[in-house]
Amino acid sequence: MATRIHRRTILKGIAGAAAASMAGLPARAAETLVLNYNQWFPSGHWSQAEGLYKWFDQIAEVTEGRVKVQASAKPLAPPNRNYQAVIDGVADIAWGPHGYTPGVFPLTEMVELPFITKDAGVSSQAYWRLWKAHFEPTGMQRDVVTLAMHVTAGGNISMRKAPVTSMADLRGKKMRVPTPVVGRVLQAQGVVPVSGSLTELREMLSRGIVDGTVISDGLITGFKVDEDVQGVTRVPGGIFSNSAFVIMNRGKWDQISPADQAAIMAISGEALSHRMGALWQANDLIAGEMFRARLGAAYVTASDSFMAEIAAAFSGELDAWKATATGLGIDAAAAVAFYNAEIEGLSR
Repeated sequence: MATRIHRRTILKGIAGAAAASMAGLPARAAETLVLNYNQWFPSGHWSQAEGLYKWFDQIAEVTEGRVKVQASAKPLAPPNRNYQAVIDGVADIAWGPHGYTPGVFPLTEMVELPFITKDAGVSSQAYWRLWKAHFEPTGMQRDVVTLAMHVTAGGNISMRKAPVTSMADLRGKKMRVPTPVVGRVLQAQGVVPVSGSLTELREMLSRGIVDGTVISDGLITGFKVDEDVQGVTRVPGGIFSNSAFVIMNRGKWDQISPADQAAIMAISGEALSHRMGALWQANDLIAGEMFRARLGAAYVTASDSFMAEIAAAFSGELDAWKATATGLGIDAAAAVAFYNAEIEGLSR
């Protein structure tokens, strides 16, 4: 009997120890918050593989595994529903251009104007600072947590056939437009604007739905549609730039401890904004060299007269933005001066 009791006691001890050990495993698992990222962009694109995915790895590292991000196997929402998907909790984290939802983010149009994005990394740092100093206080994006604001490399004019060298060359052409500003201006110049996301670009070019597109060189090669482009007109500083966000669902953010929130913000904000913009810039320069090598004389730089035409076409947009910004409680002139001064200071 004593032997039986002793054996039962040992077995109870082993079972108890095993239960205690197993109890520890779910507890650790429960402490890991997994955030779903809306993967609508090609996962192999450098903005994802070299930009966001490495940032996801950093999040896991700085939170010691308590917060992890996983990319969705397929899009949780299309590009034009990206922002709303985070508000609704369909996705926890999203990245994408503000311009895919026309009219919703009018303040961002300032950084999309021509000729101001000479280095997307520098401009993205300046943009984050502009966001914190002037845009965020208006309540913009208050329904989400903003983790980065960046711009893409300045856009050029890419055509299925010969490059354009004047506004007259563009009139009557069907052009895929990336932002509301570009669409408005080109339409006023006699261009037929066609809306379409980057994921639709290949079909639009290959099938001749459009005659060309306004886009950065890096995106043309990044989306592997360069074979459908036979003429490029480079616009120094860009005929436009895209404003883009990285955001998180506020409810999920609130589930993260204050210490881990601080750790995540330390690798986000200006640092992440610069990373994304700098990636755009670096890959745009590489793509531009590839285009020059292939197209030769069909890769041209806009002449002074064409630049003057572009400037004249866009001339009313800054004043229109200032009126909108003033209505939203912003000192518009101060915001413009701030952005330009930050770019200049960071460029030294």
